Amino acid sequence: MMILTYVAAMVVLLGLCIFIHELGHLLGGKMVGIKARVFSMGYGKGVLKKKVGDTTYQVTLIPFGGYCQFYGENPTEDRKGESFEFLSAAPWRRIVTVVMGPLFNLFFGIIIFFAMNMIGYESETNRVLIPERLMSGEHMAAAAKAGMVSGDRIIRIDNREIADFEDIQARVLFSEGRALKVTVERGNEKKELTVTPKLMKRSGHYAMGIRPYGDKIVIAGVGHGDVAEASGLQGMDVVVNLDGKEIGNEQEFIDYIKPRAGKKIVMTILRRGEEKQVVITPRVNRLITINGNAIMDMDNLQKLVRTMALSRDGERVYSADNFIEFINKNKDKEVTLTYEKIKISGKINYDDRGYIGASPTINPHKVLIQYGIGKSAVQALVDPYDFIVMNLKGFGMIFSGQMSLRENLSGPIRIAQIAGDVAYYKGLSAFILLMAKISIILMVMNLLPIPAVDGSHLVFYLIEMIRRKPINQKIMERIQVAGVLILITIGVFVIINDISMLPAIQRLFN
Repeated sequence: MMILTYVAAMVVLLGLCIFIHELGHLLGGKMVGIKARVFSMGYGKGVLKKKVGDTTYQVTLIPFGGYCQFYGENPTEDRKGESFEFLSAAPWRRIVTVVMGPLFNLFFGIIIFFAMNMIGYESETNRVLIPERLMSGEHMAAAAKAGMVSGDRIIRIDNREIADFEDIQARVLFSEGRALKVTVERGNEKKELTVTPKLMKRSGHYAMGIRPYGDKIVIAGVGHGDVAEASGLQGMDVVVNLDGKEIGNEQEFIDYIKPRAGKKIVMTILRRGEEKQVVITPRVNRLITINGNAIMDMDNLQKLVRTMALSRDGERVYSADNFIEFINKNKDKEVTLTYEKIKISGKINYDDRGYIGASPTINPHKVLIQYGIGKSAVQALVDPYDFIVMNLKGFGMIFSGQMSLRENLSGPIRIAQIAGDVAYYKGLSAFILLMAKISIILMVMNLLPIPAVDGSHLVFYLIEMIRRKPINQKIMERIQVAGVLILITIGVFVIINDISMLPAIQRLFN
């Protein structure tokens, strides 16, 4: 069932968004008198065909995506100079035909946003939680520094109303580090705070150090081959209780399992609306600690020690075996550990803890997003606009090196994985909203002036309108060939990157 959901999600999301794009080209051509030779739902040979007028409409064996082929669009074929031929038509007519594809993706996204705003959908709450570890010390969250506390509800940032946690992220993510005026509700009071987001060096994102509020734990993922997976625990399982004890946060979850190595725990979970019981026996996991704080898992010692340097009285350690000898010799003595230019000093030791190989995180509360017809129409324009601006800023930050290219660039494989995750775990409403966003991203990508995509054709035809004569065909062909080679190179990188980010591949190399 899970595999079928993932496959169906990928086919529906990418297939429908591409089909809408090609439908835009078809109707754009009809608007200005340019005729389509073939309009295909799917790629390859058509199995169902129907000719209407001058156009053959077909469905292929695998109706995934599609294409629209116009008369006279191939520069190498003979043309009769008819006005309905694509390259024989006036430049402005070609521009209309080309631009309607991306615009249909935008219209599709706007229609979905409008419909979902009217129908209503659940989203993560605008009430916030600040993790305990970020409440004080050198890693204190920007929100905590400004006086925010867990349970506060953010209702406005810089005079923009906040409906859910996604609104908060949109305002903060690309704030460029400037101070934000944040209005919060705390009980019956409203408080005005000034929060200056921090730049997260690893991701390149700005953040306030907050998460959507929740009082239940959800399993974010399970380790391959570990006891959690063997017991039947799955990602996105909501933890109701452990041995009848309710668990409110990640630390309580870890603290309950920590002293119970070798002892059975009855975990009551909620999976897709159904309550189940899972029996788990934690295994012993040896952690290396400094001043009692875990810094390294012995299971990952070989991998992590390559980038570490430990020293005491001039002694330095670089291998896993020597590291263990070092710890045995220096138990409860002061050492200094250097990791990626960060130094940690204190007494080093071992700590044996119960471990199940599962990653707990807070299961956020939900809020219902629903508007009347007027507000729905406004939000159906505001949400896509914000999303487009956020993505354009994101592209800029990737190319400037502020954000990691590898972590933030997704191709078809990762999009398919995200689509499957959303459809399987979050439900139909979240999947439909994801489709609206992917459709809008396709619009943005297709309008970029990259050779071989719609944006480059628009540039060519605009130049032709200004010059009043077409660009030399050989020059255009060279530009397009160069563009195709660039796109192939990017495509190979993206696919390799997508594959490397798959959990199974990461487990293989880790």
